[in-house]
Amino acid sequence: MVLTEAAHLPRMAPSLKFFSELKAKVTPPEPSWWERLWAAVTTPRTLEWNLAGAAAAACVAIVAIRGLFAVMPEQVVEVPVATPSAQTIAAGTTQEPTVFVRLVLLQPGARSVSVAGDFNGWNPAQTKLERADGGIWTVTIPLKPGRYEYMFVVNGKQWIADPLAAEDAGDGFGAHNAVLDVAI
Repeated sequence: MVLTEAAHLPRMAPSLKFFSELKAKVTPPEPSWWERLWAAVTTPRTLEWNLAGAAAAACVAIVAIRGLFAVMPEQVVEVPVATPSAQTIAAGTTQEPTVFVRLVLLQPGARSVSVAGDFNGWNPAQTKLERADGGIWTVTIPLKPGRYEYMFVVNGKQWIADPLAAEDAGDGFGAHNAVLDVAI
């Protein structure tokens, strides 16, 4: 009976104001940028791993880290420094100035390194190199301006030319000596 009576009642369309108020109550407000950022950080996510991609990323990371910690001098630059003594200046003599030259060799596995050349009568016992960090061996020697040939002696037995030398020359025995030109 109620249904039959309700069917005869007039139908009224809701007003536009009613729809806008209803929509405002049902639609949530737009979140602020801070709320969106917080939701992006705290929302749990599922990650899918690809073993080949992870292995490739690990290899790239290892190579990059190894490259950062590699200790290999690119090039040793010899800077001549003239150091005339006070007596030379006072006396006014024309003595040739001395130039200090630094020789460097990378030999991480070496127990001892020395240098033999024109400047020390090819006697490796006269000029020993000191070990620095990373297997680098170094010595600073005073030289007069001129052209010198030399070789490094590793562990008292192995004679090798300086791999960083800009020039080399045959030694007459089938090997090559490093050449050092010292100038002011």
